[in-house]
Amino acid sequence: MLTRRPKARPAQISGKQARRYRRIRFVLIWVLVANLGVALGKGGVGFSIGSISMVADAFHSLMDGSSNIIGIIGITLASRPRDESHAYGHTKFETFASLGVVLLLLITALEIGRSVIDRLMHPQAPDVGVAAFAVMIATIAVNIAISSTERRAGRRLNSNFLVADSRHTMSDVWVSMSVIVSLVAAALGYPLMDAIVAGIIAIIIAYWAVRIMQEASSVLLDRAIIDPGRVKEVCMSVKAEGLLDCHKIRTRGSEAGYWIDLHLLVEPQMTTKDSHRIASLVERRLKNTFGDETDTVIHIEPGR
Repeated sequence: MLTRRPKARPAQISGKQARRYRRIRFVLIWVLVANLGVALGKGGVGFSIGSISMVADAFHSLMDGSSNIIGIIGITLASRPRDESHAYGHTKFETFASLGVVLLLLITALEIGRSVIDRLMHPQAPDVGVAAFAVMIATIAVNIAISSTERRAGRRLNSNFLVADSRHTMSDVWVSMSVIVSLVAAALGYPLMDAIVAGIIAIIIAYWAVRIMQEASSVLLDRAIIDPGRVKEVCMSVKAEGLLDCHKIRTRGSEAGYWIDLHLLVEPQMTTKDSHRIASLVERRLKNTFGDETDTVIHIEPGR
C-alpha cells in the first residue's frame, strides 16, 4: 500500500530578516506617497503652462512612484522563506525588481524623446509664471529629503533596491533644477530651451537605467562580492589547533546576504569531531564579520 509523504514544512526566515523586509516596505510606501504627490504637482502645472520639460520631469517622478510599487512587490516576494524548490531563498526577487525599474526608466526616456522631437518640429513657448517656479522649488526640497532618507535606510537595512531607488530619486533633483533653468530661459524669450532640457532629462533617465542594470546584473550573474583575501584573513584569525590553511574561496550574493564556499586544510590525523568543531568556529567568525545572513559551505581537507 502506497502512502503519501507529508509535505515538508518550509524553513522560516530569521526574525531579523523579517524585520528588515518590513522596514524596507515601510520606507517604500511612504516614498511612494511622496513621489506621487510630486508628480501630480509638476504634471498639473506643466500641462497648464505648456512646458514640455516640466511635464517630462513629472513623468520622471511618476516613474519613481512606479519603481516604488515594483519594489514593494519585489521585497514582498523576497521575504518569503526558503522551501524545497528554493533552497537559497528568494532574495534575488529584490534584484529582479531593480530590473523592473530599468524597464520603466527606458520607456520613460523613449517617450520623452519623442515629445522633444515633436516640440522641436512644432515650437511652442510655455506660459511661465510664479506658480511654476514655486512648484519646482518645493518638489526639489521634497526629493532631496526623500533621496537622503531612502539612501540612509538602504545602507542601514542593506537593501540594494533602496540604494538604487535613492539614486534614481536624486537624479530627479538635478532634473528639476535643469527644468527651472529652462523656465527662466523661456521667460527670457528662448522657448527652445524647454525642449532641449527635456532631451537632457531623457538622457539622464537612460543613464540611470544603465547604471541600475549593471548593479543588478552583477548580483544575478553571481559576481564575487567579497575579496577572497579578506575571507581568508577572517578564517585564519580563528586560533584553533590543527587549522593549517584556507583556499578555494568563492563568494556571491548581495548586501542582503552573502554566500561563501571555501576549503579548510587541517592536520591529517585530526578526527572528524575536531574538524567539525573548527569548521563551526570559522563559520561563526564569518557570520560575526559579514553579518548573520552569511551562509557558509565548508569543505574539510587533510593538509600535507
